[in-house]
Amino acid sequence: MRELLRNSSGFTIHGTGSRKEPVFLCRHILPINFFVFFGHFSLNLFLCFSGACDVVGRRMEKGMQKLLFWMMWGCLYVVSLLPRRFFYLLSDVCAFCLGLLGYRKRVIYENMSRSFPEMGEDELKRLRKEYYRYMMDIALESIWAITASQEEICKVVSVPDRSMMDELCARHPKVVVVMGHVGNWELFGGVTGPQGAEVTGGFARHNIYLSYKRAKSKAFDEVFVRMRTLAFRKSGNKGGILESKHILRHILQDRKATGLYIFIADQSPKQERVVADFLNQPTLFLAGAEYVAARLGIPMVYMGLDRVARGRYEIRFSLIEENTKGVSRGELTRRFAYFLQKDIFANKVNWLWSHKRWKRNFLPDEILEYERIYGHKPFMDK
Repeated sequence: MRELLRNSSGFTIHGTGSRKEPVFLCRHILPINFFVFFGHFSLNLFLCFSGACDVVGRRMEKGMQKLLFWMMWGCLYVVSLLPRRFFYLLSDVCAFCLGLLGYRKRVIYENMSRSFPEMGEDELKRLRKEYYRYMMDIALESIWAITASQEEICKVVSVPDRSMMDELCARHPKVVVVMGHVGNWELFGGVTGPQGAEVTGGFARHNIYLSYKRAKSKAFDEVFVRMRTLAFRKSGNKGGILESKHILRHILQDRKATGLYIFIADQSPKQERVVADFLNQPTLFLAGAEYVAARLGIPMVYMGLDRVARGRYEIRFSLIEENTKGVSRGELTRRFAYFLQKDIFANKVNWLWSHKRWKRNFLPDEILEYERIYGHKPFMDK
């Protein structure tokens, strides 16, 4: 008994009376062991309950995201069935409301005034009103495209001159295409696939892959992905949507397969940045498209999307570089910035002015690089 108690409790009970030992055991040791056991049991029960709650919580969140997606998609689908003319009437109403509310008025004013320093206050005010209507047009046109046929989309988006792109695709199975937030970038899927190729040329027979960054909300992410892939499915194109971090791996999997890899590359970057002078101000650009093209020696092309009239867009291609291997870092991206700037100057409304494009500061090495290229330091005030 003493050995048992010594091992279980860590101390020895003195005395040899057979009656004292059971009494001490009942009064002192058993209560201690009971509380220890109860504590372990409670802790394990709590951990099991917490784990179960976590699993249930994740499943509930996933279910809520699915419910939110189907609610949004159902509403968008029903609205997309309305006549196209109705969307432009609704766009005018919404644009008027945005003007009354002053939606991102300060951001738009700062972006436009710095980009067009020659414009006065009245001109900037008029340009901001036109931008509100343009912004609502592209949003509602994207909803209309959900149920629009391939033929209807091809009537909205056209390619007047496709010769350069056809010749380039005949020589190269893969091409990197860069574009900005101009025209209606959600509708370019109308030129893809066999039906689109009949209207826009042989380049549309390449599988088209759009680079994108996943949204934080799973419901919104699924809506955007479904909207952008719907045009590919209608036209029979075998491409789709790829996260930007997976594009290089996708290209390396099969180098002989055809593919146009499209990057919307005018966002404000966090890392892997290139300095450029853009719209009369120092600007940082994403280097992802350039990195993919230069590393694999893939031709790089600029795709302009001109808004020639309300509800009418024309795609235009400009060669940035066919032999990208060995081009100095930043050069391809700066050429892209030049082409994009040229299009914006030609049609000042035709860009995403409500985006906080110049919100990030230059790092010390980027200041030195900009000064080396342009001969002066970038201004740093926001």
